[in-house]
Amino acid sequence: MSCDSYDLAGEAQLAVYQVISVLIDQNKDLSLTSKYFRIVFRTRCIQMAAGVALANEQQATVAIQKEQSPDLNESSDLDESVIAEALSALTDRQRQVSQWILSQPNPVNFNTIASHFGIHIQSVRRILSNSIRRIEGYGHQRICENL
Repeated sequence: MSCDSYDLAGEAQLAVYQVISVLIDQNKDLSLTSKYFRIVFRTRCIQMAAGVALANEQQATVAIQKEQSPDLNESSDLDESVIAEALSALTDRQRQVSQWILSQPNPVNFNTIASHFGIHIQSVRRILSNSIRRIEGYGHQRICENL
């Protein structure tokens, strides 16, 4: 299966969103995003190149992170207050899309999100990319306030 730069960009955005979601779920510092992103994205690219099905991506992400960091071995139950705090940094539209994604029982792709909201795939990518930037910025701002 071949892919172009749009496919890779989309996979990168999904990987970073997935990493941030897991870090928020586990109440970890968002400065770890780049470290875990490299692991998750590289693994996803290798799996795609090998033709491995990525049906259970979130569990794979948690397993990879647990291998790399023993600190993440505790329960990954959702902490609603942390999620609510992160979502408060988003615009209404970003919050709406993010809440819908979080409410899904299985991981969703850009096509599913776009068809649900009746928008283009590029719009979904832009919304999620901007959401990630806002949450990262908010996380760094909160860390600075705590110092």
